[in-house]
Amino acid sequence: MEELFLNKEHIARFNFMMDELSFTDLRDPYWRSLVFIFSGDERLFNQRRSMVNFVQKEINSDLWFDGTLSGGEQRLVALAYNLFTNQDLYEFEDGKRYNISPLEIFSGVDEAGYQLAKNAIDVRLQYF
Repeated sequence: MEELFLNKEHIARFNFMMDELSFTDLRDPYWRSLVFIFSGDERLFNQRRSMVNFVQKEINSDLWFDGTLSGGEQRLVALAYNLFTNQDLYEFEDGKRYNISPLEIFSGVDEAGYQLAKNAIDVRLQYF
C-alpha cells in the first residue's frame, strides 16, 4: 500500500490519524480510504478534529458540505464521503443535494488531488 501515498509525510499523517482513531482493525476499507484522503491534504488534515468525531468514531458530514472548503478540497471531501458511506449524494436538511460524480471530482482537482483521489479508490477497493 505504501506506493499509493503521495510522499513520506502523507504516510506519517495517515499513521498518526489512524492512531488517533484508536482502531484495532486497520484493514477497515471505509475508514482507511477516508483517512487516506484527509492525511493526503494538509488543510484537511489540519481540520480533521472538526470534521471527524474521534471519540464517537463518526464523521461530521454536516460540516463537510458547508461551503468553507476550496473547490478541490470540497471534491476530495465529497469523494471521502462517497467512499465512506457508499452514497452518491449528500442531502442537506432543507432537501438540497450535493451530487457526487466521478467526473466532477476528477475534473476539479489539481494533479496532487487527482493522484490522491485515484489512489483513495484503490485503498477503498483494496487494490494494492
